[in-house]
Amino acid sequence: MVVLPLLTGFGPPQLVDRVHVPTQRVKVGEAQQSVLTRQLPDISAQSFLIYDLDANQLLLAQNIHDTLAPASLTKLMTALLVLEQATMTATVTVQGNDLVGGASMGLQAGETITVEELLWGLLIPSGNDAATALARHIGGSVDGFVEMMNRRAQALGLAETHFVNPHGLDAADHTSSAADLLMLTQQAWQFPRFRQLVAIAETEIAGHPMRNTNELLSIDSRVNGVKTGTTDLAGECLVAGFAQNGHQLFIIVLNSRQRYTDTQALYTYYQANYTWFDGQRAELTTLNRLYTATDETWYLRAEGERVEWLVSLTDVARLRSFRRLHLPSTDQPWTAGMPVGVLEWWLDDKLVGAQPLVLW
Repeated sequence: MVVLPLLTGFGPPQLVDRVHVPTQRVKVGEAQQSVLTRQLPDISAQSFLIYDLDANQLLLAQNIHDTLAPASLTKLMTALLVLEQATMTATVTVQGNDLVGGASMGLQAGETITVEELLWGLLIPSGNDAATALARHIGGSVDGFVEMMNRRAQALGLAETHFVNPHGLDAADHTSSAADLLMLTQQAWQFPRFRQLVAIAETEIAGHPMRNTNELLSIDSRVNGVKTGTTDLAGECLVAGFAQNGHQLFIIVLNSRQRYTDTQALYTYYQANYTWFDGQRAELTTLNRLYTATDETWYLRAEGERVEWLVSLTDVARLRSFRRLHLPSTDQPWTAGMPVGVLEWWLDDKLVGAQPLVLW
């Protein structure tokens, strides 16, 4: 499936013949929205964003580079390093120093548990004990692991991020931003095990009952992750994942007073202003046929990979489709499946998608 972002109006496309060759193409992620003219929801969070993963499109953003306390969203980096570097079947013996206060997996000193089971405890109940045990196991010490976290943040280009611990309890100079946390989420999202764990609302692992701190998982079937965080300094934080009609969306709110209300309002905003337009389902209508010199009728069909656009529900008149024909020579018989041109999709003067046209 080819996915192309497009901020434009939704409605019946207009199809006409076009003879010139395009001079400019829009690549995935290039069509950025510069001015928001629609009514924004009332959001309590200091920093927030809406990002469509399939379109690689940042749809709404406020203060996303503010340097803020990330609370337990820190555990996204802890999880990423576990997924990248640890052996899931390795065992860890829990030590008394691992039993850090706050959110807990419920570990006991002397308990032996696998890395994978600790990862469950890290991501579902947001266990600070699981985070500390994992950090000590992977880094040789908690301080050694924190150094690994900061090196990985630097490698990812997370300019507003600096870690002091693996769990996210408030500490001086322990910071991140919504923009950086989005990049971190995208990295972790590439791992199927991560996607599996952050979508689990409730379970029991190694004798430890676990309930996900992300309450949206229990009230909205479209939610498939990702992670909460709460401290006095950070306020309420949330990276929320939404899956609908085969597409993935992330909403991030930081330093919120009501993270779930904020997140649901932002998702409602997304639904009210954007939809996915399937170019392959658009009918060719008036120009869907060709005629031979003997008045034989052939119909046209767009082929190739499915092409979709994320479209804004405003500016209806801007989306146009055109056919650019390359007809066979007059002495060549026409046959079903013969390529005869290209169906082009244009946003103003920019080509945003194209599909081969064949006879049928």
